[in-house]
Amino acid sequence: MIISHRYKFIFLKTIKTAGTSIEISLSRFCGDDDIITPISLEDEAIRKLLGKKPQNYLDYDVQGNEYKKYFNHITAQKIKSLIEPSIWDSYYKFCFERNPFDRAISLYYFSCRYKSIKFDDWLKNQYPNLSAQKS
Repeated sequence: MIISHRYKFIFLKTIKTAGTSIEISLSRFCGDDDIITPISLEDEAIRKLLGKKPQNYLDYDVQGNEYKKYFNHITAQKIKSLIEPSIWDSYYKFCFERNPFDRAISLYYFSCRYKSIKFDDWLKNQYPNLSAQKS
């Protein structure tokens, strides 16, 4: 997730839609006041080659404990509750989505990388109402 005050945009990152690649690419345009959330260590190594890293995503509670105020797959609703209404209303907000079947395939390979399960069985477990639908 990125909030760019420099370019007045909010990039919302959806799951299994090449969001990390897009986020890495967009990060190189961010200024010092922009918010960039952390990604995996492997992907942070790539972003570091562009001279960027996570920034401005942390905050502190009343006891002084650090916490992640903004995070990787934060929802639009949560971001809207955290920022000034004028920022939400005036910034360009966008995300990327992909063909639902391609997304399901990608999610299947991601979630089954450490175990063996047939795609049909995974699909029935992931989307139980799908098998109940009539064509």
